Amino acid sequence: MAVQVSWPGVYIEEFAPAAPIQGVSTSTPAFIGVAASGPLRVPTLLTSWDAFKTGFGALPVHGFFLWYAVRGFFENGGQDCYVVRASNGAYGTLVVDTRTGGLPLFTVSARQPGAAVIGITIANQHLLDSANTTLFRPTGALTAAAAVGDKQIVMSLADAAKFRPGDVITIAADGESLQVARVSTAGGVGTLLLSSPLANPYAIADVARLANTPVGATTFRLSSTVAIPAGALVAGTMLTFTQGGNSDSEIVGSVQTEQLGGGVVTYRVTLVQGLGFPVDMTAAAIVQSEEFSLTVTQGAGSQVYSGLATDNSHPRNYLAVVNGDASGLVTITPQQPPPPVPMPGNMPAAAAANLAGGAAEDLTTLTDQNFIDALDTLHGISDVNMIAVPDRITAAVQQAMIAQCELLADRFGVLDAHPGLDPFAPAQLPAQRAGLDSARGYAALYYPWLMVPPAGSGDPILVPPSGHTCGIFALTDQTRGVFKAPANATVNGAVGLERVLSDIDQGILNLEGINCFRVFQTGGRPYLWAARTTATDANWQYVNIRRLFIYLEKSIQEGIRWAVFEPNNTQLWNKLKRSIGAFLNQAWRDGALFGDKATDAYYVRIDEVLNPFSEQQLGRLHIEIGVRPSYPAEFIIVRIGIWAGGSDVSET
Repeated sequence: MAVQVSWPGVYIEEFAPAAPIQGVSTSTPAFIGVAASGPLRVPTLLTSWDAFKTGFGALPVHGFFLWYAVRGFFENGGQDCYVVRASNGAYGTLVVDTRTGGLPLFTVSARQPGAAVIGITIANQHLLDSANTTLFRPTGALTAAAAVGDKQIVMSLADAAKFRPGDVITIAADGESLQVARVSTAGGVGTLLLSSPLANPYAIADVARLANTPVGATTFRLSSTVAIPAGALVAGTMLTFTQGGNSDSEIVGSVQTEQLGGGVVTYRVTLVQGLGFPVDMTAAAIVQSEEFSLTVTQGAGSQVYSGLATDNSHPRNYLAVVNGDASGLVTITPQQPPPPVPMPGNMPAAAAANLAGGAAEDLTTLTDQNFIDALDTLHGISDVNMIAVPDRITAAVQQAMIAQCELLADRFGVLDAHPGLDPFAPAQLPAQRAGLDSARGYAALYYPWLMVPPAGSGDPILVPPSGHTCGIFALTDQTRGVFKAPANATVNGAVGLERVLSDIDQGILNLEGINCFRVFQTGGRPYLWAARTTATDANWQYVNIRRLFIYLEKSIQEGIRWAVFEPNNTQLWNKLKRSIGAFLNQAWRDGALFGDKATDAYYVRIDEVLNPFSEQQLGRLHIEIGVRPSYPAEFIIVRIGIWAGGSDVSET
């Protein structure tokens, strides 16, 4: 917008170019498999191997390989990953409703799957009891007359001690409202110093009291005839105020304890939102807090969670307390969005029932669908870049992996070969490969299995290679870039291979799109020595080319989102060309794109041929981008010959 000018001078007007495009992450895999513990069918982000052992089990489940896959990922340079525990077990659950309206408030779930009988009892609690807690309504009779213009009133020491700076008071019937600035006890006289001068005169024995509060007042003083339990009146406490026929519940924002002398204590409470009715300070008003208890019983044992609150700021918020108890039997999941019930009706209703619907996990009856269900939980996780399912190497599961990668176009499937297959028997490894075609190269198949140290002591065991492969992907992305083929890399944590392949063996498999691990010296470390996808289109036959395009596409998609609903004109076109061009130029400089000059490596086209007026009328803006990726030097052919004074004898 043009700057508004009026007087002669220099005016400054700032402008900002289109936001630069930031490259998206490409190194976060999701592993799906069987674990000893952890949530069922819930994608969980982990940032270390220790975090996996804490959340999903310190030891592997016998006969399954998720544990080894995640270990291999972190051993080979991975930094973060998602883990989804596949299972045929089910948690017992109980839906708890609101106190008013009977709407679902939260679901209590067993922490472990199974059909064990777990009882849940919910009871209402009031740590601040209305029988003992009231609004504090101090009064004090004037012991000296006060004239118009005075900024103080005098009363007995005992009466003056009941008031505090900030109190709004009134004197006599229908008197003016005055704010106490300071309380003085100098000279043995109780004096309330006021923030403003008196507008009316007052006589000896006129009574000062707290002024009535209007709707929306936020500050009140409370007193209790008994000691208030620790934690009963804190930020986040829900208080219900009742006076006559009026009642309202609000959340406490802060609490200040006031010592009045003689052992008398009051509490100055500030509410987050104002009270919903006016308070008459000449009439009693009672106050109670709103909490609940949750008792979990199994057999003869029980766990009691008392004094639970619903507000997130409360130190005993029910979600934090129950879900944070690592030894607890249950977890709680709140209803989203929360039910539209005003306080205190949004507290849980009293209940006593058992969790229902639980089923024990039976690893001998796991099906493909159990793993596909776990795979489906990844649809909404946008930062997943790779998928591996080391515990279910079946055509149905691997085809489902490929289907998800092709549908979302933001992730890559890392597939394990079956163990024990003959790589050259038509009905074995070639048959598995034949069922894993991905037209645009969204998956790659890896063979053979790796020999790794066991979780305990003993001889090395064979494990699927996908976890180690994902770690190599991640490390290559971080150190070289996604455009570098994740190959020619040593496999950390592996001591051997299921089968040692020769050059001829790999040559046959490589042309079929089966990526091989190799050992080049007896007793040497395994290498990942291939980078081909299962693509049927040769344009996408290399892993790094497909993953580079995922990176470019998603980075550009995220980076130009700001342009949606901007005016579709040449100014926007030029901004987009500059922004996308700058991003691709950096990719070219990094080595991702081939060409001596930037114009040889990429182009960005936005013009009226692509965007005629008829397309603009439909709200469309077409951008054409062409890039020339750097393909891997998979085969390096050296021509060498004898050269003798001009004659050339060569062998190729």
